[in-house]
Amino acid sequence: MPEGILIDYNDGRPVMAITAGLRAPSFCTSFSGWSSQSMQYPVNTPLVPGSLAIVVPTNPIYIYSFAEFDVAIMTGVTRNGDAGVIIGAETIGGKSLIPDWSGYVMELLPATTYNEGLFISNSTDFTAISNQAALMTCAFSGRITVSGSAPLPVSGIPFGKWDNPNVSVGFDGGNIIVRDISYTGRDDLEGTATIDLVIFNQTAPVGGDGITMTNAAGQVTFSTLKRPFVYDRQIQITDAFQDIGGGFCQIVYTGVQVRMIGGWGNIRTKGVVMSGGSVRSAYNKVFADRNSGSWDMTRNRNIAMPILILPNMY
Repeated sequence: MPEGILIDYNDGRPVMAITAGLRAPSFCTSFSGWSSQSMQYPVNTPLVPGSLAIVVPTNPIYIYSFAEFDVAIMTGVTRNGDAGVIIGAETIGGKSLIPDWSGYVMELLPATTYNEGLFISNSTDFTAISNQAALMTCAFSGRITVSGSAPLPVSGIPFGKWDNPNVSVGFDGGNIIVRDISYTGRDDLEGTATIDLVIFNQTAPVGGDGITMTNAAGQVTFSTLKRPFVYDRQIQITDAFQDIGGGFCQIVYTGVQVRMIGGWGNIRTKGVVMSGGSVRSAYNKVFADRNSGSWDMTRNRNIAMPILILPNMY
């Protein structure tokens, strides 16, 4: 094990290892609904000068399907001074769309805010957790079996581990969606997955056994008892498997795919496939079927926005 702090509550859950290289993002705001602008999504929220802003999507795709069809997908995030962020968009058909997305804006606080807190370092990296940070906490940890779809047990950002190469797991902002990808036809065939699920939200941390930090006002800002939200990497998900080292993968829609089947364009969202500790993107829930005539509607696009991987300590 790397050097750091090891906490074992002997409660049946994995031990908590806080080591150099983990990142503890501070919550800024959530967003949902229609953007105020075409082909981008501004989110206004105060940012700490010098921080690194990140976006954690909960629904990063918008499918436009009226007289015509197109999809707006999250690309990346640009900081708008200290007043917020602007999330970029791309479309698979070239239209100019107003996105309807949801997610969270967070920030990694700069070193100047770490006058008080927890600092762990090695020769190449460090982890710093400030008592000024607004950390999300683990509001749910447990094993669930999802057949087709299931609402989250509590609201928040879902992460999971499972081992099944034949299902794709997505998230529509409220429900976990499981589809059978061994089936290659047009029907919306449900799948079943047993998932080790963890969910993070803004439930206040509670002091107790382990490590507790408070701010100058005496408020608890960090507690290992509530297992704070930390991640160890971001990945760009693709259609090829990537090893994530036994961690939890963010459950989210990962893109859109249109397959031509018998003259019909089968339009699907994409989700996460996890097998043997590796993940990839694959088609998920059917959105619609379009009779395209002679037009080849084939499309396959993954989101460019990175998704988070958490260490196996929840």
